[in-house]
Amino acid sequence: MNKIIKLQFWAPCALFFACLLAASCSVEDPADHVFINGRVYTGNSSQPWAQAFAVRGKELVYVGGNEVPEGLVGDQTRRTDLEGRMVMSGIHDAHTHLLLAGWLQNYSCKLPGKFSVEQLIARLKACQARNESESDWIIGGLIFANQFPDGKPNRSLLDEHFPETPIFLHEGSLHHALVNSKALAIAGIDKSTRNPLGGEIVRDENGELTGELVEMATTFVSRIMPEPTAAESAAAIEWAVRKNAEYGITSVQDATGELKMLRVLSDMDKAGSLTMDVAVHVMWEAPKFNNMSTDAVNDLLAEREKYASAHVNPNNIKMWIDGSPTPPYFTQADYDIETDTPEWDRVLFSQEDLNDYVARFDRMQMRVKMHVAGAGATNVALNAIEYARSVNDQSRLRHELAHTNLVAPNDISRIHDLNVIAEMSPAVWHLYGKKLGDPPQDAWEFKKMLDADVVMTVGTDWAVTEDPNLFPGLAGMMTHGENSIDLASALQAVTLNGAVAMGREDDLGSIEVGKHANFIVLDRLIFELPPEEVAETKVLKTFFEGELIYSAK
Repeated sequence: MNKIIKLQFWAPCALFFACLLAASCSVEDPADHVFINGRVYTGNSSQPWAQAFAVRGKELVYVGGNEVPEGLVGDQTRRTDLEGRMVMSGIHDAHTHLLLAGWLQNYSCKLPGKFSVEQLIARLKACQARNESESDWIIGGLIFANQFPDGKPNRSLLDEHFPETPIFLHEGSLHHALVNSKALAIAGIDKSTRNPLGGEIVRDENGELTGELVEMATTFVSRIMPEPTAAESAAAIEWAVRKNAEYGITSVQDATGELKMLRVLSDMDKAGSLTMDVAVHVMWEAPKFNNMSTDAVNDLLAEREKYASAHVNPNNIKMWIDGSPTPPYFTQADYDIETDTPEWDRVLFSQEDLNDYVARFDRMQMRVKMHVAGAGATNVALNAIEYARSVNDQSRLRHELAHTNLVAPNDISRIHDLNVIAEMSPAVWHLYGKKLGDPPQDAWEFKKMLDADVVMTVGTDWAVTEDPNLFPGLAGMMTHGENSIDLASALQAVTLNGAVAMGREDDLGSIEVGKHANFIVLDRLIFELPPEEVAETKVLKTFFEGELIYSAK
């Protein structure tokens, strides 16, 4: 493969003359910026490699060999010699949480996952010292069961040191939490409190509350916790946007869209400080994450266009169909192949309700992203999309499966046939391994998806991950056993396919004339390296619409 790529790269003459013959290579106006001597991976299958490109305004006006047409180079044109560096299209993160990641990293009590219980307590005390009073909440994370004795988190470990301070600690998947007795008391939770639909208040063998809240049970406490202030929300999102630029990310799909986020993003774009394209997926029936009633969400949907702008698209929906396929609480909805039946007691919607919702949003021209952790949830989600296709004559939107961890064999072909996008996240396959669930099942079947001609995208699921770095994920896709795929296919998943998912493939996702000049400069030529070195790739520069928005020190 590398030999073929090198031959394609060292064929600039053909590219140059093709450009001269194309109407798009107008020389009436000089370019603002010309880049030469690069190893430019375009992502365009008909012209995979180039040496140079030119930018006018926010668009690419030339892609080809170093012999840039003279008419594109004027007195004011800047010239940059890339000195052989690799350039590729800006990266698309198909699943992120800008506000949540930014807030957890900057305003919560940050708890590294490798901390012992003693270190956790010490860090919590340090966070408490920053509070104005002992009764102020401590909200932190992320924590993991293996940090606790016998792998069992318990409120008693917090109560001894924090008897009067309410504490809420996010578990590593962000689906569950550990709280102390003070938080339980404020929320009015005791041994007589019944489990909510889709959640569990965990009890030990003696019926005592452990302080663990699983899935929807977290809402008992989260709805009474202090929310980020307007100033915190703005600062958190602004920080998250800057952090994405460090990792070469120029477009995202945010999977926890709500009113505070839309206000901040709208204000940033009006001020000219939003340096990425954001598809905001408004959360539906998700009080665990947005603390909004159905009526409030409907009101937001009715006025969503008020927040739309050149770089913000609010015409997207996010729905949770099941839970998480990770220990210690496996809450994903599996699929029984023998009985051809989803695990309905773990599906959060009836099939009829889900059908109606997806059909409604499809008619509203809103792209639906459905969280499907288990194969049963995937099946139910596909059924709903199939229903929408049958009742809406003009149904053409490409809806999405979020995570696509586990899929029943027959449903892989349905993903393709229904024109659905398989978003593969979080991009931590190199950490989780190749199996998920209980019992362990083959997960993230990249090769099977590729063979079925399924359009795959990739998401970090930041803030579940420490940072929004997708290069380790690229390496993970190349080292996934029999489900490994090649680097070119993996790169397409994090660039052009992301543009397809947003309906922006005409102006984003590859380095082509007429598209936006969103591109990154890397510290290595990743096509000539083993996967472990691809994982260590660093972004040297990130450009958004022709402007430099990040440069490594």
